[in-house]
Amino acid sequence: MLRLIRKSIFVLKNYGPKVFILKSIKFPINRFINRFNLLKQNLVNKKAYKNKEKVIQLLKSFNSNNTEEIFNFAWNFYGGLIRPIQIKEEFVELLKIFQEQNPKYVMEIGTAGGDTLFCFCKLARNDATIISIDLPEGPFGGGYPEWKILIYQAFKKENQKLYLLREDSHKQETLEKVKQILGNNQLDFLFIDGDHSYEGVKKDFEMYSPLVKKRGIIAFHDIAKHPIDSECFVDVFWKEIKNNFKNREIIKNPKQNWAGIGVLFFK
Repeated sequence: MLRLIRKSIFVLKNYGPKVFILKSIKFPINRFINRFNLLKQNLVNKKAYKNKEKVIQLLKSFNSNNTEEIFNFAWNFYGGLIRPIQIKEEFVELLKIFQEQNPKYVMEIGTAGGDTLFCFCKLARNDATIISIDLPEGPFGGGYPEWKILIYQAFKKENQKLYLLREDSHKQETLEKVKQILGNNQLDFLFIDGDHSYEGVKKDFEMYSPLVKKRGIIAFHDIAKHPIDSECFVDVFWKEIKNNFKNREIIKNPKQNWAGIGVLFFK
């Protein structure tokens, strides 16, 4: 309830009463659409659960360092089990930046279906440490069931270390767990794709950006301006901070109303 009140105040303050009323009308419609999509995904998940040994074997047998091949594999794999919620051209461009950096310490906020995690594991160094945080039953990604942990662990290469933290990224104890995993090391690459509210993405940035090393990279998903009823305000925060850094915007179509990737290059 408190979260809903905060969102309502934010919309009234930044967009006015007309947009607030429109958002209120569309809210139940969007909730229905989201539940329908969740039902479809649950059917895919049930099939994967029944055949998880086969799924794990298929994932482990895939090997490529080609960004498009990796994306296409994730898109088509097992009826959409790890299909990226991304615009292909945008994410492949980010993957090329990721690959060029050749990161050893990688972290993402927002595991969800594991799609981006799969791609990062395949392109990170063979000895990389990869951390993925996701809030079970969170309001944006929805989290993932415990049985999927074995499937996600199948993403990593033989000598990689993969840590799946099913935690709230905004809690201090989660930050402490990340610091413990990193030890004296710093992140080469941080992907923020968790809480899409203005307050949420800002807090993720403020908490975890200090862990990124000089010449490291922070990328944000969903920087394109979204419809007000989507409850996504990453674009608002992105506009506030992007000019403080060398940055790059990856948006396929200026008129699109979702996705978009923003990249910050730390000096």
